[in-house]
Amino acid sequence: MVFMRVLALAKQVPTLDCFVLDDEGRMRREGVPSEMSAYCRRAVAKAVEIARVTDGRSMVASLGPPQAEEILRESLAWGADEAVLLSDREFAGSDSLATARALAALIELEGPFDLIFVGRSSLDAETGQVGPELAELLDLPFASAVRHLEIDPEKRSARIQCESDDGSRIIKISLPAIIAVAERLCAPAKVSSEIWQEIPSSSVRKVSAADLRRPGPWGVLGSPTRLGESKNLETRRNSLCFDGPLQDQAEAAFYALSGRGVFDRSASAVDGPIIVPENSWADGPIISVLCEPNRPKFSQELLGCALSLSGSIKGRTVAISAQTEDLAEVWSWGADEVVRVEGGMIEEDFAAAAKEWAKAHGPVVMLAPASYWGREVASRIAASLGAGLTGDAIDLEIDSGRLIAWKSACGDSQHVAIISDSPLQMVTLRPGVYRSTKTRVAGKKAIQTTVVARNRGRVQVESAWRDDDWDLLAKADVVVGVGAGVKEEEYGQIREFAAVLKAELAGTRKVTDLGLLPKSRQIGITGRSISPRLYIAVGLSGKLNHMVGVRGADTILAINTNRDAPVFGSCDFGIVGDWRDALPLLTKWLS
Repeated sequence: MVFMRVLALAKQVPTLDCFVLDDEGRMRREGVPSEMSAYCRRAVAKAVEIARVTDGRSMVASLGPPQAEEILRESLAWGADEAVLLSDREFAGSDSLATARALAALIELEGPFDLIFVGRSSLDAETGQVGPELAELLDLPFASAVRHLEIDPEKRSARIQCESDDGSRIIKISLPAIIAVAERLCAPAKVSSEIWQEIPSSSVRKVSAADLRRPGPWGVLGSPTRLGESKNLETRRNSLCFDGPLQDQAEAAFYALSGRGVFDRSASAVDGPIIVPENSWADGPIISVLCEPNRPKFSQELLGCALSLSGSIKGRTVAISAQTEDLAEVWSWGADEVVRVEGGMIEEDFAAAAKEWAKAHGPVVMLAPASYWGREVASRIAASLGAGLTGDAIDLEIDSGRLIAWKSACGDSQHVAIISDSPLQMVTLRPGVYRSTKTRVAGKKAIQTTVVARNRGRVQVESAWRDDDWDLLAKADVVVGVGAGVKEEEYGQIREFAAVLKAELAGTRKVTDLGLLPKSRQIGITGRSISPRLYIAVGLSGKLNHMVGVRGADTILAINTNRDAPVFGSCDFGIVGDWRDALPLLTKWLS
């Protein structure tokens, strides 16, 4: 067996119910209960496992304040051979790129490593940027959302199943590599506090900024993005539970929902595209859009957004795509030019070509979808060019010629403005947030140029498939959320009810873990956030880690037999009873 040295990077985050921003808009950490981020627990567990089966050694490292030592002591209790804490006041206020630079310097100091594991994202930020930025800085291949992993130490390669946004793919990747783990890769590394507190503090080796071989800058000085204002989006729910016979409750629920207009189809109709005249700023600043292969809806949304922004700066839009585009169609979406990246179907190859184009043409804004593909490509470009990147934005605006990206924080209870101070301002935009895109009257074609991507061959796609359509849930007016209280053989009744409402189905983590719904339909802190007009919670308890995903819903109706279930504290209206009996009664009123 080949000896392997494996590293896991872990982050300490506030516990879910303690996500609070300070006066500067940053996550408050001092005096707040904290724990290891959920995805990082899988990274630690898999690193320890692989080191053991290869007779190798595992190290867990973290960048954070002194109290982050706690998660490293827990990692040692789990079985890690070494633990290192990179901690210094100079790192305070680091954005994702400054964090990646510091971690890259630590890895160069402590390495080399055969495998580096990171969490898919951290629950306090949800950007998923540090992993691919780190891969770019260290010149390593990267695999995201890995749920199955087969290592071949002799051939220095791995065969991996990666989750995509609505499916999966099988890839072969060369080692060394950075692996971002998904929830389902393995059981989490979790040790009771009574056990890990027995691990002495001296077991964790401390490293400061002065110990690194790179000079920085670190922290705020090394961060190309900064925080702007924040908005409190506290959602108040009625939390009204109906009483009496189930038939009376169903009738009361129907009239309460009707009073809110949730069944008024005309009110929920999605606005059509806004037709705008052709601009005349052929030599203006460039707003570029990274187009994900085989995702035309994502590209149309992003180009419509770019077209909206271009008027504010008298700019032009350029689509960068690895596939052949219909030049007349993308012109109507907003693209003045298409840059065809020949041979760029692999993320790292596409990113390298797009980076070289950006260096030559100097776009002021670059947009990408907040998908697995978009996060890796945008992160690699940002790390290479030192550009500020805001992840998972939900709204964009131009102020005094600079881009302001709004993103959700604290479990969607607040929105925070992010500003990039770098010449190139980058954003990954959450799919579906621009439902009404601007477009142009057909009749012209975008001009096309071609660049050639270098195929490094470090990542090879063996197969890929989809098991869902990402857009269906994002654009649904009504969503029926299903919990573990619904058995597999009962889904027929749920689907019949959803059909009456023309609703889409979503589920809790337990539901998608069992394969009863696709992973792309998991709602919550480790899944998706949605904003339907009506969310109906069926057979689920309503724990916080699920309900944060539906905070944006206009109205929530819950059905549960337990009047004390937490879901009734997060809904507008509640029916206390068995959903099997309640749904037929509601169906009669809705038919």
